[in-house]
Amino acid sequence: MTDKPTESIAAFLHVNALDHRLSPGVLFSALFIPKHFDKIFFKQAEIHLPENIRNASKKRQAEFFAGRYLAALAMQHYNIEHFDILADESRCPIWPQQYIGSISHSGGFAACALAPTNKLGAIGIDSQEILTPARAERLWTKIIDEDELAITRGAGFELHEALTLCFSAKESIYKALYPAIQHFFGFSAAKLCAIDSVKQCMEFDFEPTLAQAIGLNNTLWVHYRLDEHRVFSHLSLAPEKFSLAQ
Repeated sequence: MTDKPTESIAAFLHVNALDHRLSPGVLFSALFIPKHFDKIFFKQAEIHLPENIRNASKKRQAEFFAGRYLAALAMQHYNIEHFDILADESRCPIWPQQYIGSISHSGGFAACALAPTNKLGAIGIDSQEILTPARAERLWTKIIDEDELAITRGAGFELHEALTLCFSAKESIYKALYPAIQHFFGFSAAKLCAIDSVKQCMEFDFEPTLAQAIGLNNTLWVHYRLDEHRVFSHLSLAPEKFSLAQ
């Protein structure tokens, strides 16, 4: 068997310009074409290939590679080279000491955010393809309640857009806060209380017991970007807003 790839990384992945919306952290994102993926890319880019991903589908390998490739770019921004991002027992990425990060991918889009812990205390990003109206109708009661639905309708969103927005935002909250809380919490832990569709941000109240445990006294503002294909959301907290930041 030859190691010669049938495709190139450049044909598979198009990296967007460095995004500063998470400043003082950095955000790298890319569009990728799963059918152009080749497993040899892991070797070429010197990216660790875990055994569970080695045995996964080509689509899953492509998603994993895209996220880790962007993570490598984000670490290079901070002069961190050749760091293998492993996963902990909860399958969360293990970042370099004194750094926090988050990875997301869906529908041919991937992103990675990274920041020093003395600049940001928590960070979470998420991307989701827009749900179909039929699927949104089936799922909405599992993700939001009637009060949250009314807020989204008041902001002018159709159900499938609203549910995708809320699902993504609550995933960003989970990714940002789970490393401190260290146990599962459901969609109901974060309750939507306002949307500013001009500034593209959503305000959430977080479950008081969980918030108190991590020294979180403020409501959470999740920023988002919405187009006809997907939602991208992100949450970041300064160290002084987050008592367990390391």
